[in-house]
Amino acid sequence: MRRITRAADIGARHAWLWRNRSEFQRHGKAELPRLLVDVSAIIRHDAQTGIQRVVRAVWSELARRSGQSFIALPICATNRRGYCFAPLDFLDNRPRRVDGEPVSMGQGDRFLGLDLSAHMLPKYRQQLRAWRENGASVHLVVYDLLPLIRPEWFNEAAASNFRKWFDVLASDADQAVCISDHVASELKKQLGMAIRPTVGRLCMGGDIEASKPSAGLSSGVTAALKKMEIEPTILTVGTIEPRKGHDAALDAFEFLWRADPDKAPNFLIVGKSGWKTSELQSRLLSHPELGRRLYWLDRVSDEGLCLLYEAAHGVLVTSRGEGFGLPLIEAAAHGRRVLARDLPVFREQQLPNVSFFSDDRPAVLGQRLMEFLELSSDPLPASRLLSWRQCVDGLLEQLGLKDERLALDNSLRRAS
Repeated sequence: MRRITRAADIGARHAWLWRNRSEFQRHGKAELPRLLVDVSAIIRHDAQTGIQRVVRAVWSELARRSGQSFIALPICATNRRGYCFAPLDFLDNRPRRVDGEPVSMGQGDRFLGLDLSAHMLPKYRQQLRAWRENGASVHLVVYDLLPLIRPEWFNEAAASNFRKWFDVLASDADQAVCISDHVASELKKQLGMAIRPTVGRLCMGGDIEASKPSAGLSSGVTAALKKMEIEPTILTVGTIEPRKGHDAALDAFEFLWRADPDKAPNFLIVGKSGWKTSELQSRLLSHPELGRRLYWLDRVSDEGLCLLYEAAHGVLVTSRGEGFGLPLIEAAAHGRRVLARDLPVFREQQLPNVSFFSDDRPAVLGQRLMEFLELSSDPLPASRLLSWRQCVDGLLEQLGLKDERLALDNSLRRAS
């Protein structure tokens, strides 16, 4: 059945591309430059992970500014239809299907691959190339290169889709917009001596409230918050997948619960079930401490996540690889300390609330957790974090869409 569906998708896709091939190139120039933003993944399903928070935050800020020095328009593609215009209110009223007009682009237009659409963009390379031939530019956000560098951490399909997406980036993009200097450095290594794309930077914000946060508290979140009021709890945030290192974290907590049960903290995991971790997930679900000292919440709204950050005694980040690491700055925004694996991308953030570990053997990491728990009772140094508004300021400058009126206002403020 899956093979039949895939064949039908391919046939429908080719038919759509042939039928609309003359519609991809826009003639004439709009009064304001247009920024066409790919939201193909989030418009179908908001998984409420870090990337979705980034997409919501950036799109919301772009939409707020649309009409000032540029026009922002959401676009999306499916397995059977190429890039079409999407409703402006797609975050509030997620459409069941998108059947807008095919996207045409011309001189001065910019395509921003904001959403993680590695499974979709390569299918519509013909449309992408038609835009560029007509004078538009292509800018792709690069969240990380891990499926390319460490494919064993991902499903075969995800790694394959990412390789195809990377080929589009290397051959058909004008700019790669990386979310950290570490990702930018890794990308330059992969690209070698290539002239194009240029490599830019999108800074990350820690203010979840600016990301059009999801609301609502599940019974699991409410129960966890009550428990956290009376017992010290360490929080970790991230999908249950190989690179996140939940296995090392659980080993360390199990060591502590055996060695020092009276003083050892509880462990709360917030993250949906992922791939290639069925054994670990079974271990969590059948754990004797589940519901007593161990908690796993797989579906938590942004409202709930903020409350859990505030209630936690600290945040543990055991990831073995990241493109940035939103939990570090989100914890800082909520006044919480972080114990994180010593990765260059985490060091790059230079946050005063973060301490590092490099040895994740249960006894060693367990001891660090106990030291970290004591440290968490001390006052936290103030952290100066970028807002999503400031992050989008930088993005627009990277895209050549800097708001001149905003720049003038800022210069006048500095002068006064």
